[in-house]
Parts: sequence; structure tokens; C-alpha cells
Amino acid sequence: MSETRALVGLGYKEIVLSGINLGRWGRDLTAAEAALSAATSLARLKACPDTKRTRFVDLLRTMLAETDIQKIRISSVEPMDWSDELIEVVANSPRVCKHAHVPLQSGSDRILRRMHRKYRPWHYADRIQKIRAAMPTAAIGADVMVGFPGETDEQFEETRAFIESLPFTYLHVFTYSSRPGTPSASMPEQVRGDVTRERNRVLRELAARKKRAFQEQFVGRELEAITLTNFEDGRTEGLTDNYQKVWIEGRQASNQLVTIIVQGIESEALTGAIRS
Repeated sequence: MSETRALVGLGYKEIVLSGINLGRWGRDLTAAEAALSAATSLARLKACPDTKRTRFVDLLRTMLAETDIQKIRISSVEPMDWSDELIEVVANSPRVCKHAHVPLQSGSDRILRRMHRKYRPWHYADRIQKIRAAMPTAAIGADVMVGFPGETDEQFEETRAFIESLPFTYLHVFTYSSRPGTPSASMPEQVRGDVTRERNRVLRELAARKKRAFQEQFVGRELEAITLTNFEDGRTEGLTDNYQKVWIEGRQASNQLVTIIVQGIESEALTGAIRS
């Protein structure tokens, strides 16, 4: 909280909440301990029973209520931590970016179990569908790994079909890489490099098609964006509220929240002009 207030004081318009297991924030703290760590008012502290555990959504609500930050973007949150309550807060606050990055890794239940992931494909799909229903224009992304030891052609196809069925707007596709000393390094049936490269290509092409289809719906429409520091051909790079790179006409000052009219798509970025 103190860091957020300091950034607001320095003029920052958007911050990103990021961390390892971000959605688990606060589960090791009582509400009173969390209030102290957030430097919250004494009245709020006294109202917190010591036995009540706080959650990430409580922190998000506090930031919205007690700071003047204009935009909050949430980085990667595990699917089991996208509660109905968190989805509601993100969907209903104009100050929270409409962007959900939800790690997947695999659409095969057998592979997820081998990875010791805490969710199953049907649990994951339920969360993604609820996010999309609550936020029709939100960016929804995932991390996906191909070539985990033992991944068969059938299991990879389960992942591909699973991704095809869900409203993703982008993917971060990774190829499994063995690390000495980890349990997976000694697993049998390590997948050949040529196989993993082909699977990587298939998912990247699928992701590109989904991204293009998502972007096309915004041509001619207005989107909120923040201006960044990169310039190209007399244009300014921006990032929309729903996580789309956009090239904005003219050289604009950075760190400005603007409304743009989307004019087209160039490579993988939108193009547009600031609404006059």
C-alpha cells in the first residue's frame, strides 16, 4: 500500500501487481497482520478479527478504496485463485484492467497430474468461461508447456483441442526443458526435440489465429490505453486496458491514459488515433 501511494505521488497512472503465487497472497496472514503490513488505518485494524484470514481480493479492494491509482493490472493468477469474488471485482471496477493471465501448462488431465498441478481441465475451463462471461472484451492468456516427459501425441492433441475450445486471446508457449536434480529430469519417455518443436509451432499458430480474431472485433471501436516510451514512424506505442499493443498516431508523452479509436491491425498490433 505504501509503495502504491508512493508511485501515485510520483505520477504513475498504472501499476502491475506481480508475484510468485500472486493469488495466494495473504493466506499466511491474519487480517490484522495484513492490515499492519499494508499500513492501514488503526480503525480498520481494530475491525479485523485476528482469526480471519485475508485474501488477494481483499488487498485489491483496499488498494481501490484507499489509493488514487488510476489503473491496476493483475499479472499471472492460478486458476483456482480466480474466485467468483475476484472475477466480480475485476469485471466491475473501471480501474482494474480487463486482463486475466491464467497458467494452464496442459489441457491433458494425465499430464497435469504428472506435473502435480492443483487443478483439472474441467476446473480450468469453468474459470475461463466465467471470466469471459463477466468480461466480454477482456484479454485472456495462458502459459502452455509442450513436451513434458511422457506427453504422447494423443495427450498433446487433448491440449490443442482444449485450447481451441476456450476463448483465449494469446498464449505463452514454452518447450519443456530438463533441469538437473528435478523429478521430471529422471522421468522416462523424454520427448524428442523435433517433436516438441513441431508441437510448439502448432500451438503458436493456433494462438496467432485466436489473437487475430480477438483484435478484429475492435477495429472502428474505442479502447482505453496507456502510452509507453517507444516510438516508430512518428507513432507512439501504447498498451490497451485489455492488453493489446497499439501504435498511436503522433509522438505522445508517456504515462498518459488516453482513449483511442482503433483504425486497423498491423502485424500483431492495433493501430489507432487518440479520440479528439
